[in-house]
Amino acid sequence: FSCKVVGGIDYCADNVDCSVSDNDPMDVNGHGTHVSGIAAANGTINGVAPNAHVIMIKAGNASGAFWDDDLRAAIDWCVNNASRYNISVISMSLGGGAYTSYCDGQDDPNDLTLAINNAFAKNISVVVSAGNTGYSDKISSPACITNATPVTSVRKTDATFDYNRNLIVDLAAPGVSINSTYLSASGYAELDGTSMSAPHIAGAVVLMKQYLRLIGITKTP
Repeated sequence: FSCKVVGGIDYCADNVDCSVSDNDPMDVNGHGTHVSGIAAANGTINGVAPNAHVIMIKAGNASGAFWDDDLRAAIDWCVNNASRYNISVISMSLGGGAYTSYCDGQDDPNDLTLAINNAFAKNISVVVSAGNTGYSDKISSPACITNATPVTSVRKTDATFDYNRNLIVDLAAPGVSINSTYLSASGYAELDGTSMSAPHIAGAVVLMKQYLRLIGITKTP
């Protein structure tokens, strides 16, 4: 592939109620550009895996709202195109609700659990932000689905902890004042949250999977 973004799809082409799809997943919010840069930017600021390629799936509108059926379709698209684009990680910086334990099948009218399980079966890691509500015993969905990899946020000082975590969260990554690519005059911006933490882990998983392939070893998410 000669381009950084090698493919994708837009499940919210009307940019209102997400009832129309097209093949142009251009970011109109800035959030997707920021998290993608954390995982894989290669420029003035590098991401964790700067030589990785990106599949951009737009499943929300300019306000950051999204619908579960579009999110499931986005995961399914990655599963169905995994071989074509060598997709090894899905990174999702989104979520809702508050769950104390695994939430498979709960609050899930369009069965995100099944979609994530299908990705897991294809050996695709599904890395999801845990949420920013400040709970010490709850995380958001779909991070709470068993085969997802939930990620919380840490900062340099632990005087306060603003980000969700509980006993099913095993991983934390930087999530405060993270400078990355953005839709701005300078092309960069600093943002906070577990949205910024998840792509740190996604980039690390890409590097780990690349190394495992080189030495002829396969491991599950």
